Amino acid sequence: MVATIPVEQALTLSNAVFVDTRTPKEFEEDHLPNAINIPLLSNEERAIVGTLYKQVSQEKAIEKGLEFFSTKLPEFMRRVQPYKNNSIIVYCWRGGMRSKTVASLLDSLGYTVFQLLGGYKQYRRYVRETLDAFTLKPTLIVLWGLTCSGKTALLQKFPNALDLEGLAQHRGSLYGGIGLIPRSQKQFENLLLQQLLQLNHLPYVLVEGESRKIGDVQIPLFLYKKMKNGVQVLVQRSMEQRAAAAVKEYFTSPENIQRIISITKSLRKVVSTTHRQQIVRCFEQGQYIEGMKLLLEFYYDPLYRHTLQKMQYVFEINSDNEPMAVKELKEKLRGLSQA
Repeated sequence: MVATIPVEQALTLSNAVFVDTRTPKEFEEDHLPNAINIPLLSNEERAIVGTLYKQVSQEKAIEKGLEFFSTKLPEFMRRVQPYKNNSIIVYCWRGGMRSKTVASLLDSLGYTVFQLLGGYKQYRRYVRETLDAFTLKPTLIVLWGLTCSGKTALLQKFPNALDLEGLAQHRGSLYGGIGLIPRSQKQFENLLLQQLLQLNHLPYVLVEGESRKIGDVQIPLFLYKKMKNGVQVLVQRSMEQRAAAAVKEYFTSPENIQRIISITKSLRKVVSTTHRQQIVRCFEQGQYIEGMKLLLEFYYDPLYRHTLQKMQYVFEINSDNEPMAVKELKEKLRGLSQA
């Protein structure tokens, strides 16, 4: 009989490999940390089996599922074989037939294998409950600044940083998803929990100031409150460098440029017709820096300046010279820790 293992214990195993037997679509929506997807059924096959289960019988659905899986067995074993010396933890949606079938097979072949108790559904419950009860110990150093002030670049120079926009794969504005594939709330929460657990023993953690929502994902309330009560730092940068950074970040392909133009044309309520047409004309003529300066001046800065003016900053950093800014920030943080 195959052994089962609870989520909390499974996540502590150092040499474990999680094998997700769900469909590619299910896996893409979300999965356990570092899991590999070796599906028993394709997306289409899963739909067929589900229809049989609902309209005919469980027995016929299982029979059809096994028929589909039998054709995939050689490929399945080829992909599992490299992990022969690892502990393999197999899971499906809720620890049912799919994971049990695979775990039993691997167990009969001499693999060290466990079936994840409750499957992915139990993992999601674990994530939600852990986040709901989470106590974040480090002091948060919160970097604020106008768009493209270099906040993310500064975060990336520190190992003790939490990049929320990176986890969300969204930069937080109407243009924030350009060139990225935004993550779902589930994916965001799962990745966030992993990061918080890794950082929670440190005295302080750097994070970028955000509103409660980043694109379509929402920051957990405990973290948002902690950010509000953190050490607030203002990052400043010249308009010239901000515009150049924005062009480098966003104008990466013809498709992205067309999307930027399309979004800009839609800003009727927040940017005047004259300025909107001027910005679009610059972008269409390839004058990206000049157009971006106007977009920053007439769209981004009015949008965020009000929030920035409400903050009480402990100190300010100028990021025009990034190496100097990193050095200065480290010195300031060292002074805070010694105070």
